Amino acid sequence: MNNLLIIGLLFLTFSSATAQKNFNDSISEARKQLTHNAMIGLGTWSVVNIASGFIIANQTTGESKYFWRMNAYWNLFNLGLAGMGLLGGHQAALHHNSFSENFQEQHKIEKLYVFNAGLDLFYIAGGFALREHGNSEHSIDKQDQFRGFGSSIVVQGGFLLLMDALMYSLHHKNTLRMSRKLQGLELNAGPGWMSINYRF
Repeated sequence: MNNLLIIGLLFLTFSSATAQKNFNDSISEARKQLTHNAMIGLGTWSVVNIASGFIIANQTTGESKYFWRMNAYWNLFNLGLAGMGLLGGHQAALHHNSFSENFQEQHKIEKLYVFNAGLDLFYIAGGFALREHGNSEHSIDKQDQFRGFGSSIVVQGGFLLLMDALMYSLHHKNTLRMSRKLQGLELNAGPGWMSINYRF
């Protein structure tokens, strides 16, 4: 009887540890996959904008030329960020996170996207400011340059804002999964003993 009790306790402990490990791995994998997809999306957007930007800028004049030129310049930077993000994602895939590490990583990546969204709003405001500044220029070419650059930055900032909002929303779903998991934990304690139960 005692042997059956010990075997049963070992089985429950092993099952609980395996379920916890699978849950942690699923959160880590979801976060890494979301980041990978975001970097692929940003990289694709960048390549399309760089190629079309340089080609169309050479075929147009005035404000339109500067708009497409800035699209190309802006996305050279975005492409570099996407490349670094993919490289960082491959390195992160080699690490297995505990529950607490996952929780920290989730909050860290959410804060990053909130910060990025703030930058995106700054870019958009800056783009409108450039367009407005163009109205005070006496040279027609300078007017076209400021307006074209400004419009491009508004579009690029708008795209990034949508992307960051979407990614925050998707990552937040994982954080909610972890919060629900925490709510299922129950800590019991008494004189000389302590137990942790999980409510399914």
